[in-house]
Amino acid sequence: MSTQSALLKAEPLSSRNWFPKVSAAVVAGAVLTVGIMGVVGVLCHADGSPRTLSAQFLLWLVPPVWCSLLGACFLFRSGRQAWGVLAVANVLVWGLFFAIRGLAS
Repeated sequence: MSTQSALLKAEPLSSRNWFPKVSAAVVAGAVLTVGIMGVVGVLCHADGSPRTLSAQFLLWLVPPVWCSLLGACFLFRSGRQAWGVLAVANVLVWGLFFAIRGLAS
């Protein structure tokens, strides 16, 4: 019952704290996007050649992912929540990247 009342008292979605939300999406979102690009690159066995299909896929993966994060940042209730969620996502993605890269080597 207390969790239900806590959910009802939660702050509604608004763009009032837009700067912390956008800064989280820009900074932490950029790091998260590069991490996702790294995980996909290791899984696709991408090499350093920019002319390969996998490299082009990774190149064009960045804008839609980052723009999605920029758009989704306003769904967080506060800037602190946006930073927290994106920080945890960064730790998970980069941990996965280093684990997969270690296994692939």
